[in-house]
Amino acid sequence: MRYRFQGPALAVAALLVMSPVLLLAQSVGAGSKPRPNLTGIWAQGGNIGFEPDAGADTAAREIAAGKIPRWSFAKEDPPMQPWALERFQANRKGMMPNELGQNERNALLYPYCLPEGMPRMMTIGTFEVLYGKDVIYLLNERNHNIRRIYMDGKRHLDGMAPTLVGTSHGRWDGDTLFVETGNIDSLSNYQWLDTFGHLMSDKLRLEERFRRTSHDALQVDFLFDDSGAYTQPWKGVKVYELQTGYDLTENITCSDHHREDFLRDMKSGNYRGRP
Repeated sequence: MRYRFQGPALAVAALLVMSPVLLLAQSVGAGSKPRPNLTGIWAQGGNIGFEPDAGADTAAREIAAGKIPRWSFAKEDPPMQPWALERFQANRKGMMPNELGQNERNALLYPYCLPEGMPRMMTIGTFEVLYGKDVIYLLNERNHNIRRIYMDGKRHLDGMAPTLVGTSHGRWDGDTLFVETGNIDSLSNYQWLDTFGHLMSDKLRLEERFRRTSHDALQVDFLFDDSGAYTQPWKGVKVYELQTGYDLTENITCSDHHREDFLRDMKSGNYRGRP
């Protein structure tokens, strides 16, 4: 008789392991209000997909309406150190205020084709939020960038070399996910902080507050602390919309870039290859 319940018991156990909502509920004490579930696929309104130039006319309308443009974090330029201002102005030379920065002007992407890192990746395309054990994942469609937000209270990757996405640690503050990110590689101060071409340094420390303001809206408030590139900390905000009926697909900028080179060379018979 005791074996009659083995199958249902295993099914319930599997559900407990697999359900992110239940994982969150387990992480709070008995009788506590369950923490919000941030899982889902999110994108800025009207910008489904991964092309940074998609919706440029929408960005222009947002600027004209006094809104934060989707390719940046704030309405006004942050207070820059002289070197950062000079390089930013060089990035923007000959461009209108509502024009996006062009990757072709960024020596990091052409010809080196390095992907966007943090925090610029939060201004581009679509990402999915998933929960694991003691970690929250942000899976970006563009370049398959993956952020791991460690939730176990331990310090991770201390002493490791900087990476493009940095190292993130999070904790819950009521209905808000508070995240601190450091160890972000600025690529010798050439990496772009956003798609308008603002710069960053290795001193950048980033705070984010993720909050689901409604079922279909996820707001992220940013605090940028980078004394190497800016004269004082500054704030930004992004709002993302829940995308139902949309699946992330594969988009790796360098793969597309090199694929074009490969097919052209195969057709011409000029097999250059890359060392």
